[in-house]
Amino acid sequence: MNNMLRDNLDLAFKNIRERLSRSILTLLGVAIGIMAIVSLIAIGEGMNVAVTEELSSLSDTILVNVGDGFSIFSIGSVKESREYLTERDISDIERIPGVKEVTTQLTGKGILQYRNSNVSVTLTGMDGETMKLRYSSENLESGSLLQENDRNKIVIGAKIAHDYFDTEITVGERVKINGNKFIVAGIFEKQGIGGVISTDDIVLLLPRDFEEIIGEKNIYSATVTVYDINNVESIALEIERIINENHGEDDFASTTTVSSILKRIQRVLDIIQIVLVAIASIALVVASIGIMNTMLTSVMERTREIGIMKAIGATNKDVMIIFILEGMLLSIVGGVIGTLLGIFGSKGLIAALTSIVLSYNVDLQPVVSLISVVLAVGVSMIVGVLSSLYPAWKAAKMSPIEAVRYE
Repeated sequence: MNNMLRDNLDLAFKNIRERLSRSILTLLGVAIGIMAIVSLIAIGEGMNVAVTEELSSLSDTILVNVGDGFSIFSIGSVKESREYLTERDISDIERIPGVKEVTTQLTGKGILQYRNSNVSVTLTGMDGETMKLRYSSENLESGSLLQENDRNKIVIGAKIAHDYFDTEITVGERVKINGNKFIVAGIFEKQGIGGVISTDDIVLLLPRDFEEIIGEKNIYSATVTVYDINNVESIALEIERIINENHGEDDFASTTTVSSILKRIQRVLDIIQIVLVAIASIALVVASIGIMNTMLTSVMERTREIGIMKAIGATNKDVMIIFILEGMLLSIVGGVIGTLLGIFGSKGLIAALTSIVLSYNVDLQPVVSLISVVLAVGVSMIVGVLSSLYPAWKAAKMSPIEAVRYE
């Protein structure tokens, strides 16, 4: 049995070598399909890991918003609202057992003036400690974040600094907001679509300056941290109940835990990955058609050879095995090459995605698991076997007399 299998493999290798150019083109088709699948799976897993690392450290955090709250489809946007959280709401949250700390974000509209040009911007007020926790100096293109004792200073986003006005704004420049003079202390890096909250259009200032130019304390959202992660969900429900009771409405405010945000984002990433892999699989379907075409051509070219083999005792099963082995060998080699190309290709795609699309300091690395490698090679082998079945069956059904007489 082993000798027969070895003989069949030797014959399959011999036939592949004799038609080397055609064989190389066929296995390249398989390699391209497998490369696309492996690279997209690696990128999807890498994005999943990056998001998990980004948010897992905040699993003890609850976001409190007026209205519907956080949505993964409105990341980075700030909704205009005429209703805000009150000082009473914040005090009540702080008194809930298990709450460690409450920080607030103030939001309002303002007119930013620079060199006789005006634009409408969204102002965000937060204290210096919260600013340090939410952002770091690595997020800045230039300058620094605000300190608690700073007065009349702001940090602005990259779009405001570079795109909103005819002349770019640099650190140290003086601007006006609602007629009040401010010095630009820092400018955020261009972020693009990376990160959870966009800083490209932000105007960041301390709460004291915010209240002076807006005239009131518009608490748009609050961030609550808890002592015990296991109590996050129950505390979130209690926060909703208290705030809604304070305002006499059932849905005045909503809470979202960071762990639930993480789960939503992971679900979206999984769906995107499935869609992308399904699209990439089209290349594999085309490759399987290429294998079938190659094998059918090989059957026609070797009709006389098949007849001689059957005349000297080869069974239909022997003939089928020879052709199935040829298709399987082509697809396995293509699968291995495609897997290697997919591993290196995913690194290149990640580099391009990070520099062109994300434009943000995200530690995004492709993740290639042993399971995905085995799966890729296994799928390529199955494709080779299935694509070879019909040509192998056609070869096995040939009449030996007619095949020997074939010219």
